[in-house]
Amino acid sequence: MTLRSARLALSFLVTFAALVAVTAPASAVRPDSQAVLSPVAFQILNRPAPVRGADNRQHLVYEIQAVNQSNLSIELRKVAPRAQGQRLGAPLTGSKLAARTRLNSGEAGTTLGAGQSAIVFVDAAYSPRRRPPRAISHAISMAWPDAENPSEMVRQTFIGVSSRVSRRHAVVLSSPLRGPGWVAANGCCTLNAHRGATLAIDGTIRVPERFAIDFVQLNNQDRLFDGPLNDLTGYAYYGAPIRAAAPGRVVGIRKNLPEQVPGALPAGATIQMAGGNYVVVNIGHGRYAFYAHLKTGSLRVRKGQRVRTGQVLGLLGNTGNTDGPHLHFHIMDSPSPLQSNGLPFVFRSFRGQGVVRNVAGIQAGEVADVDRAALRGRHLNALPMENQIVRFGR
Repeated sequence: MTLRSARLALSFLVTFAALVAVTAPASAVRPDSQAVLSPVAFQILNRPAPVRGADNRQHLVYEIQAVNQSNLSIELRKVAPRAQGQRLGAPLTGSKLAARTRLNSGEAGTTLGAGQSAIVFVDAAYSPRRRPPRAISHAISMAWPDAENPSEMVRQTFIGVSSRVSRRHAVVLSSPLRGPGWVAANGCCTLNAHRGATLAIDGTIRVPERFAIDFVQLNNQDRLFDGPLNDLTGYAYYGAPIRAAAPGRVVGIRKNLPEQVPGALPAGATIQMAGGNYVVVNIGHGRYAFYAHLKTGSLRVRKGQRVRTGQVLGLLGNTGNTDGPHLHFHIMDSPSPLQSNGLPFVFRSFRGQGVVRNVAGIQAGEVADVDRAALRGRHLNALPMENQIVRFGR
């Protein structure tokens, strides 16, 4: 060990055993002679599972928690997923890494101050013709100022941060909606309001909305509403039937929260009321379907009731933490909308009708700016992509 590495070793503490126990398959443990003492500890929050997107790509969607265990200011420079010794998807570097990283202060950035943490939101997309990986690792690059010459940077690169890949397939569902013009807002797989919603619930980090979608519907004029922004009656899809996407048993409901006025989030909203009126259905094999923001008094099912695919559960509303009518839908690994993690799912069939390029604009009343050529055509067993317009049913 050199004098420089000895001083570095004294400045931080890394618990290799804990990291290996949580994230690394036994085959990923390398000889001590190849081990790298890192100032930042990384941990994959949940074992990733692949899902096929409407872009005809397989997506591994997961999060890496990074904790700076040193008294140094560390710059993350590269996070590159790997499988079977080869690159898996595009490496995250520069502005792409910054856009996918959230510091514990809530800001985007790639420099971790002493003791600071961050989460890197990864979407490793690859061709469906490629053999699904059984395990992943990452090429990590970092840099920090040299203690003896602060104008120079010490650079470190290593391969680690390993995890097995889940062999569970994404659950195949029917659509919870019918008709054309449904926009998959906040959908897969960019860093948006759903994807970045990591919650520390009772001290455990949860990522319940990892694959969640907010469905809103364009009318014949390619608008969300006619008339005033704050008038619910101007949203033609308000009150649309919400249908069971899979058979199962109702294990959770909420039904009496009031409708909100569109155009602004409600004041004083709590985390418990975020989903508004909702239905949770146990669809089996540790999966639960979550249908949120349903219309006040519209629920047509009761707790404990068995439902069949296509059965109407309630009507689309604007309850809870919402600024406009929509159906929030996702699949989770527990019956609790808060104490759960999001699981991948695909819809059995839908037709792509383009992609909206001004989602914020249509929420304010603008005509949708639609790329009609993007993601068009019939999609089978796929997950709609962010802001894709889809038609469900004939």
